[in-house]
Amino acid sequence: MAAEPFAVVDAVLAHLCHKGLHGDVAEWCEMRHDCVYVVTCPECGASFTLLEEEYDVLIERSRQVGWTCGLRPISA
Repeated sequence: MAAEPFAVVDAVLAHLCHKGLHGDVAEWCEMRHDCVYVVTCPECGASFTLLEEEYDVLIERSRQVGWTCGLRPISA
């Protein structure tokens, strides 16, 4: 486990927000509903793998910056 909780979330936001971008998200789930999320930078292809709780924090922090970077809200 990383020494800093949610360090990957900080890394994703630093990478994407530095460029003013929104990442692309792929969700990978097993039959027992264990999921990981892969966020990919649309400009350079850098990818970040997040656990479900990290992904939830990334969504919240993207919301806090007004959706200007990070991830876009999913339309219902």
